[in-house]
Parts: sequence; structure tokens; C-alpha cells
Amino acid sequence: MNTVTNIRITTAVKTNASLYKQVEDAFSVLSKLASIQNVQIIKRRKLTINQLFQRDTTPLIVFESSGPKLYFTPDTPIYFHLDTVKVKLHMMKQRKMPVLIEMLDEITTDFTKFNFIDGTMGFGRDTYLILKHYQQAHVYAIEQNPLIHYVISEGMKRYLTEDELRRIHYINDDYHNWVEQYPELVDILYLDHMFEETLDEDDRMGELSRNIEIPSEIKSVSHFEYLIVKAHYKSEIFKKFNTIQCIRKSTKTHYGLRINQNYKFE
Repeated sequence: MNTVTNIRITTAVKTNASLYKQVEDAFSVLSKLASIQNVQIIKRRKLTINQLFQRDTTPLIVFESSGPKLYFTPDTPIYFHLDTVKVKLHMMKQRKMPVLIEMLDEITTDFTKFNFIDGTMGFGRDTYLILKHYQQAHVYAIEQNPLIHYVISEGMKRYLTEDELRRIHYINDDYHNWVEQYPELVDILYLDHMFEETLDEDDRMGELSRNIEIPSEIKSVSHFEYLIVKAHYKSEIFKKFNTIQCIRKSTKTHYGLRINQNYKFE
């Protein structure tokens, strides 16, 4: 269940008709969500983010020309950004593949199409990477927090082609609930549990981890054919999900893979 929340929305200080329209559209969408109790459009004037939070501590979405930014506090915004993704895409052009791509290349060699379920979308970086690299993939990006879901999905859409927009499905739900309702859509399930132990509490990952709902229990996903998990190397997730942990000495981020041989892919 999503926590019921309130939200303020506004524009950048230097605004225009397009940003005003985005605010109006956001108000229309967010007002219809049962998980959001109250949506308020506020005038930005020339107030800084700090000044806006001195008046009211309600979370704030600011629409800028580069996309929407979500503030739970005035210090560190959450938004979609092609930072590490751009680096990975450049490396991939040089045939230096990220671990996630290496795993998927092995799994999907003979697949003409497949559904990739990103159960923990977060900043959307992995979702974006899969869309760009696999033209045969339909990606289901699931994020439970309604505000993070809205800001990341709206920000990402700006960087996608028409074909990629047809192949991406943004879902505001808990991944446990969603995969139980639509098991037939799950070909490859991917779970990023890096929020369990954040490396830097002051960066955007730290801000994200403080504002997502960590599942009270890790339910079984053993009935799916392919499961890939990403977590801190000390995480118990690898054992709980019975995955083979990919040890990488140069980083604290590890991946785990489990293949259910009894599952028949159709």
C-alpha cells in the first residue's frame, strides 16, 4: 500500500507557458491518485527552494525546462538524469558491457522478444539502459512511491523515442502485489535492493532510500524463470533469493542470478 501523502507543485523561477501547462497536467494526474490526499499549485515568484520549505515542509515538485524535480527536503532533489547511464552507454559502444547487460545477453540470446520487469525502478537508470540496448524488450518499471514514480517517469519520457515509449510501462505499485497479479507477464524479474545499505547518506541515492517503502518481508519469487538482484555485497538478499552472487572486488555493488530450470518460457 502506498502511504497517503500531500504534494505542492510549482515552476522554476524563470517560467513559461510550457511549464505552466506541465504544472496543470501534473495537478490533473496527481489529484486522481488515491495515495495522494491533497495537491496544491503554488506560485513560485522569486522564492528559493529553502524559502518555500520555510513556509511549508510538504514535499514539492518543481517543473524546470530539464524536467520535474522532487524535493522532500530543500537540500537534495530527486529527478531523472543521464549521469551514470550516459557513461555506461559510451562504454557499451566500446564493447565494455555492464554486468547487468552481460547477464541479460546470456539469458536472451534466443529470445525474439521478452518482458523485463524492473521491480524497483528508483531513479530509472536500469530501465532506461534496457530500453536503449534491447529493441525486443518490453519494460515494466514499477515504483511504489507515487511522487518518485511520477517525477522519474515524466523525466525519462523526454529522452525516449516513439518506439521506446511504446515499449515502456510505468507502474505505481508494490512489486510484490504487481507480480502476483500479472505473473504471466514476468519473463525476467529484476530487483535493485541497493537502498538497504546506502553508500553515501548525503547524495541522491541517500535521499531516495529515505523516501521509499522497504518491504517488511521478502516474499518468494522462486516460480519465475529468471531473477536478477542487485544489492550491497554484504546483503542477505542473495541468500534469501537463492541466487548465485557475482563477486566483483572493485565495487561494493554486486549482482545475483537465479535460473529456474523447471519453468518453461513461452
